[in-house]
Amino acid sequence: MEAVEFFTFANNGIIEIPDEYRKDYTNKIRVILIKNNSKQDIKEPDIQERIAAVERLVGIAANSAMSLEDIKSERLTRQSS
Repeated sequence: MEAVEFFTFANNGIIEIPDEYRKDYTNKIRVILIKNNSKQDIKEPDIQERIAAVERLVGIAANSAMSLEDIKSERLTRQSS
C-alpha cells in the first residue's frame, strides 16, 4: 500500500486532495480520518488567520457557479491590478 500524508480542511463532508497528489490518486483510494488537535503539527504562525480566510471564502463561494480554478484566476488578476 502506498500512502501520503497532508493537512487539509473538510467542508460539508468534502475533503480536497492537493494538486500534487491528484494525478496519482484518481480512483479507489482509502481514507483514514485523524482529528488534528495537536498544535505541534501547525508550522505556520498565522494558521488561524488562514483558516478564517478560507472559511470566509467558502461562505462566499458556496452558491457560486465558478470553479476553484476560476476563483483562483480571478483572485490573481485582482492582486496584480
